[in-house]
Amino acid sequence: MKLLELHIYGYGKIENKRYSLRDLQLFFGENEAGKSTIMSFIHSILFGFPTKHQSLLRYEPKSSAEYGGKILCQLEGHGIVSIERIRGKAAGNVTVQFEDGRMEGEETLQQLLGNMERATYQNIFSFNLEGLQNIQRLKKEDLNRYLFSAGSTGTDLLLKLDQNWQKEREQLFKKSGRKPQINAVLTHLKSLENQVREGKEKNEQYLPLIARRQSLEACVTSMEAEKADLTEKKQYLVSVNENWDSLTGFKRVKERLSQLEVIDFPAKGLERLNELKTEERQVSAHLESLMVKQEKLRHRLESEEIDTSLNEDIPYMEKIISQQSFYLKWKEESSERSRELRTVRSKINDTIRELGLTVEMEEIRSLDTSLMMSDRIHNALDQQSKLLHERDSLQKHYEEEKEELRLIETKCDDLEDRLMEEDEYQELQRTVKNQSSRQASRDQAHWMNLQVKEAEERFTRKKASFSQQLLLIGASLLLLFGFGAWSIVTGNWLVTGISLLLLIVVGAMGMQARGNLQEESKSLQKAKARAKELQPEGKMEFNSPERTEQNLKQQMELRNEWKQRILSLEEQQAKLQKLREKQKGIENEIVQGEKRLSHLKSELCLPSDFHWEWLRDAFVKMKEAVADYEAYIHLKEEQAYVVHKMNEYKEGCQEWFHRHSFTFTTVEEALIKLKGIMQDIEKRKLTINSIQSELEPLSLEIEKLSIEVRKVRDESQTLIESAGCLVEAEFREKALRVEERNELTAQYSGMKTRMTKRTFDTFLRFDSQEESRKELTSLSQRIDELAAELSAHQKELASISYEIKVLEEGKSYSSILQEFQGKKAELQELAYEWSKYTLAQVSLSKTMDLYQKTKMPKVMKLAEQNFRELTEDHYLHIFLQEGEMIKVERKDGAVFHAVELSQGTKEQLYIAIRFALIQSFRDKYPLPILIDDGVVNFDRERTNAFLKLLRKMAKKHQILFFTCHPHIKNTFSCEEMIVLKRLEKESIRTT
Repeated sequence: MKLLELHIYGYGKIENKRYSLRDLQLFFGENEAGKSTIMSFIHSILFGFPTKHQSLLRYEPKSSAEYGGKILCQLEGHGIVSIERIRGKAAGNVTVQFEDGRMEGEETLQQLLGNMERATYQNIFSFNLEGLQNIQRLKKEDLNRYLFSAGSTGTDLLLKLDQNWQKEREQLFKKSGRKPQINAVLTHLKSLENQVREGKEKNEQYLPLIARRQSLEACVTSMEAEKADLTEKKQYLVSVNENWDSLTGFKRVKERLSQLEVIDFPAKGLERLNELKTEERQVSAHLESLMVKQEKLRHRLESEEIDTSLNEDIPYMEKIISQQSFYLKWKEESSERSRELRTVRSKINDTIRELGLTVEMEEIRSLDTSLMMSDRIHNALDQQSKLLHERDSLQKHYEEEKEELRLIETKCDDLEDRLMEEDEYQELQRTVKNQSSRQASRDQAHWMNLQVKEAEERFTRKKASFSQQLLLIGASLLLLFGFGAWSIVTGNWLVTGISLLLLIVVGAMGMQARGNLQEESKSLQKAKARAKELQPEGKMEFNSPERTEQNLKQQMELRNEWKQRILSLEEQQAKLQKLREKQKGIENEIVQGEKRLSHLKSELCLPSDFHWEWLRDAFVKMKEAVADYEAYIHLKEEQAYVVHKMNEYKEGCQEWFHRHSFTFTTVEEALIKLKGIMQDIEKRKLTINSIQSELEPLSLEIEKLSIEVRKVRDESQTLIESAGCLVEAEFREKALRVEERNELTAQYSGMKTRMTKRTFDTFLRFDSQEESRKELTSLSQRIDELAAELSAHQKELASISYEIKVLEEGKSYSSILQEFQGKKAELQELAYEWSKYTLAQVSLSKTMDLYQKTKMPKVMKLAEQNFRELTEDHYLHIFLQEGEMIKVERKDGAVFHAVELSQGTKEQLYIAIRFALIQSFRDKYPLPILIDDGVVNFDRERTNAFLKLLRKMAKKHQILFFTCHPHIKNTFSCEEMIVLKRLEKESIRTT
């Protein structure tokens, strides 16, 4: 997988940003510039946003509603793929889009990532120097365990798990321990066992039952042993019956060997004699005798010659015999298929009869059992049920509304009885109106009197105020006239003008006060006149107006209620009319639904009187019937195939038997006969080989005798005498017997290797095969009898064990026994728990051993190569020896433990091993590598060596390198670098 572009919608403080990526890409930025945010973004898009229950940061944006983003990547075999993840469920909603427009989800993304989890990816492909700081302290075994654990889970989880298992085992059991749980339980169990043994001896009835139980157990054991022995004998008898012909031949050979006595005959006596006789009788006579013998052997060879046609058909016969098991299997399958066909056919016919279908079984496939028909049936039934329910609801509602109408009519009749006649009501209205008018006049007159009183009081106050103003105005006028006269006399015209102006103002004020007093007087006169007009004439009648008004109000309320009831009555009648119309519409729809259901029944070949409520169950049964018919057809085809194979096998056997003029009865008898023919051919082959083995040395013997005849003439008589013979004929007779014995001995040895001594001994017990079969039948019956007796004894044993258990449940003995059984159960549970941890440790150990032999050497070889490049060939080798920690060899031959290295060299060793692990996963997980400031403790030379290895790794792995160090930034080109700014929420590609 190669990442081509990152598009961040909103993640942490980064919003709406795009970054184009290369095979080796550097992200440079100061602290808090967004490097960790981008790394987390890549993890989240590929593996999902962290959930709230996880300790990882979610990086939800503070100022943006969008959360998530998209990664554009290139995958081998898929082309360019877009992976988008946005806010949604806990891990977010993911969309994977391929070049052909296909859209997939989370499951496809997991397949593209090789089903790798987030933690595994972070611990293998996304790392810094905080992961394995103590790797240099690990020994070979520990490092193997660590690499296996890291390669499986990405962490040292399995290493810790193995240590925890060992600790759990030691807490459960130690060979010489006392405190572990199993040791403590065993000690207590031994004490309880002694107590139980003492308790059993105190029980009077217990010992006889125990004795009987032991007797039964011994009897059961004896019977089981006898049954096993008889079963073994039965197996040998079965073997004897199956190989009766071979055993008969073996017996014949053995008997003949017993008849032939062991003869002391010189080695190659006959050959030597022939040589001597050749020298003695001339070459021609002796050669003639040898040729006679040779002719005899050839005649025997011709007599034992195997039929050519049978010899050529041996592979075919072997093939037929080897296919016997298939024939039996086909025969069994044919019977099974016939039974299944009868069952399925009976089931289909039962369904047809149960539903009353108007189709035959062969026409069952024509029934429409599609999803559309199912949907039509469900819709029709639901609609019809809904209509019937609605009709019942409407009928109930109609009755309720009808009852409501009756109540309203009753209420209206009651109100009409309580209402006054119209004339009386009009008269009551006029009376109340007149009383109200007179009351209003009285109230108005009273109000006017109050207004007159207030007006008189105001006039009195203004009149007193006007008198005071008049005195002041008069005094002011006199004073102003005096000043005016004095100013004229003195010639002070300014004072004269001011005095004249003030005289005018004071005079105007006096005139205004007088006008106000006159207006108030006029208002008072008008109020008195109005009050006089409003005074009622004569005396007023007082006839309790409150009661009259109450009567009128009551009648008005009754009339209003009557009007409301009338309106309700009209509304109720309209509502009933609507309900009747709706009922009519529902009835029409029900009729239409019944027609639809009838049509569906017709389509499904159901009888017309079939109740529509059963349609859904009927459709299910019809689907089952159609499926059964499909199964019926399939079974029929399978049966036809099996029958065809059986007939083909039978015809092959029959054709072979007819071709060789053998009588064919049944396949089973034919197979037995074929086996006999094969055995006869094998015997003939052995005889022919024996004769041919004699012919070859005879030819050599004739040739030798023709050359050496004159050298051994004197030895012929000595040779004859050494064999205990007097004449040549007796010597030759002995030679023939020796030869016959050798041949029989060879046959006996060949047969003996093909059968066991126990089988042959069993065979010798019977004179005929019929006796062995009778013995086999007798053994089978005895085994059955033993099984029945064994079952009876076992039942009795169970009954006695129950009685013993009842006796053991008494008082203190019962409590001791219960505690003893509880401790045994506890011991079993602890032992089971201990075995779980033991098996888990053994399995893990074996898996790690396999890993050490296969995977680890490759990883360490790659690590050694990476370490040489990182140290610029300053260190050449990495050693892992049993029981020792990691060692490295310097170029001058000095060897150091990893703990003796400097911090920078330790980190180089860690990077070399981590890169080797990633390289070993290249074929299975071609994922990008994320490195966060992996060269903190490196000087410039080590940094350059690391960057050189980094570029080499980038040829096969995409690498995203995050750093804040300027000296590393200077080693990358502009195209390989992305600069992140801390304060501004943006990143720019350096130019």
